[in-house]
Amino acid sequence: MDKNVKELGGLSRKAKINIFIAIFIAFIVIAVFSSIRQVSNIVANRERILELEQKLNYYRQENIKLLAEEKSLYDEQAIEAEARKQFNMTKGQETNYFVELTGQDENSGNSSNGFSAEYTNKVYVESDLWQNIKILYENEIKD
Repeated sequence: MDKNVKELGGLSRKAKINIFIAIFIAFIVIAVFSSIRQVSNIVANRERILELEQKLNYYRQENIKLLAEEKSLYDEQAIEAEARKQFNMTKGQETNYFVELTGQDENSGNSSNGFSAEYTNKVYVESDLWQNIKILYENEIKD
């Protein structure tokens, strides 16, 4: 059988077929490894997408809760409560009363809230926002 084999270019036909098969198998192995890498990238990206979708759903639920809370603030009773609390407003024949605490410390001539004698007539009132801002400006910022 060896007599029927012709040699072209120094390699026998059998050797050329073996080299072709080896190169073909190497190409298939490289293709499999690169496809495995792509598949692993796809799986990692899908996991990332799921994670981001869960985050998105969480923030959507938070947004819905905040919108519901905002809508509840437009309720008549909520508006009235906020007006009473923040702006010291009354309804109908109601009257506002202010309690001003100006106690003196027994050991020193200063008031109990830490203001000196010159500030005793300028006491912060919890319900009078604009007066409090004016006192803050006069005492702290204006200097």
